[in-house]
Formats: sequence, structure tokens, C-alpha cells
Amino acid sequence: MKKILLIDDSMIQQRMMYIMLKDEYEVITAESGIEGIQQAKLRQPDLILLDYDMPMMDGKETFAKLLANEETKDIPVIFLTGVIDKKQVAEVLMLRPKGYLVKPVEKNRLIETIESTLQEVANL
Repeated sequence: MKKILLIDDSMIQQRMMYIMLKDEYEVITAESGIEGIQQAKLRQPDLILLDYDMPMMDGKETFAKLLANEETKDIPVIFLTGVIDKKQVAEVLMLRPKGYLVKPVEKNRLIETIESTLQEVANL
């Protein structure tokens, strides 16, 4: 079973995503960017779903740190966020995540995006 790391400071979002994904994947959660980076190093997930708007270390900074770390740089990241500000979205897309989904996201779209990303990475 593939491992998905969900990094989101909202317990409600974590619970909703867990319910959507638990039948298809092993879901690991982290409540902050700092905890997420630690979990990524420790658990080596197949994919990370990352919230943008978090306290202390936002998703953009978290993603940059994941990319800069040898242990986590190759883990694909999909942003899953409510942030739709064009400037912020552009800044994130410059870092080249594997995807950017806006909350709330429908279960089928989420799983399709995860599966296509995992397939793309497997074919590299």
C-alpha cells in the first residue's frame, strides 16, 4: 500500500482527507511543516499532500526545505490548499510541485491526481 503524508494544520482537513484516502493508501499526518519534514525523513512517503497556509512555516517554505534535503527531494508534492491568490499560487508553481488542488476537493479528483502523479513518478 502506498504511503501518503498529509501536512495540514487543520485537524478537520486532516480528518476529511484521511476518510477519503484511508481505503486506498496508508495515510500519515503532520500538523506543521516542521513535523511534516520530520515525518517525510522518517517514513519516506510515496507522495506528500501539503497545505499552503500554515503558521510558523508555510507550505512554500516547507516545500523548499523538502526539495533542499537529500532524503526528501524526490518525494512528489501536491499542494492541497484554499489559497487562490494569483501571486502566491505563482510563487508555489515556480517551485514545480507535481500538482496544485484547491480545497474543498472532491474525492475522485483527489485520488485521480494522486494516482496520475504516482504513475508519472514511476515512469521516470
